[in-house]
Amino acid sequence: MNREKSTAAVPGRDKKRRRRLLLLSAAPVLVAVALAVKLLSVGYLGSEAAASFGRGDQAGTASAASGLDIANFVERHKAPFAAGDALVLSGDFTGARARFEASLADAPPADECKVRVNLVLSIERLANAAAAAADATAATNSAQSAADAARLYDDGLAVIRAAPPGCFSPDESKDNANGAEGEGDRLRGAEERLQSKAGKLGGAAPDAGTGDADKQPQPDPEPQQSQLDKLEESAKSAQRERNGGRQRDEYLGNTDAGSGTDRPW
Repeated sequence: MNREKSTAAVPGRDKKRRRRLLLLSAAPVLVAVALAVKLLSVGYLGSEAAASFGRGDQAGTASAASGLDIANFVERHKAPFAAGDALVLSGDFTGARARFEASLADAPPADECKVRVNLVLSIERLANAAAAAADATAATNSAQSAADAARLYDDGLAVIRAAPPGCFSPDESKDNANGAEGEGDRLRGAEERLQSKAGKLGGAAPDAGTGDADKQPQPDPEPQQSQLDKLEESAKSAQRERNGGRQRDEYLGNTDAGSGTDRPW
């Protein structure tokens, strides 16, 4: 009797064993399928991000960036790069800088130069905004804005100077950083602009301080001055908003560098 039960139980155990073997053998297949889907999606979403950015579609660029960020284990630098592009379209250069820095940390040598170009452009726009604020704000705040601008110009120059020599070479290579699409020329142009703007900023800073000292002995303003100050600040705020929009347009067209932003797709 016991022998009959034991014999009857064997087929059940065999079925369970076969199911486990099937599941184990299916796992590599599922992983391969998932990897293939991810590879295909990276190409598609990368192209979608580039096309959306090219037509100024912030929502489309952000959507593609979110898709790239799902299970981001293939070409990890592309998701933060696309996210940086989306933030550029929204005028958030601080956020864009952070995303481009994250992209640079994961970028392979073949794409490093392209990422550096966009990172430098973002930092340059932030520096320009700080320099504009130094010119527009009251003398008491001008020195801080000028210091912020100087620091940002130095940050941009540091990114350029940390670029590998290959960024300034037109030789095409997938294994080495290269400037096959003119990245080296754009980095050199950015370096010249940053140095020039930083030099002008340094020359203007002492004048701002002197102006502040000259104003201190002046008599107290008339009672109506507080209202005039409010109106002036409102006008300056509107001007800063216009400047922000113009800087975004300059970044996208990069009028002072001669071409638009790079995209490593």
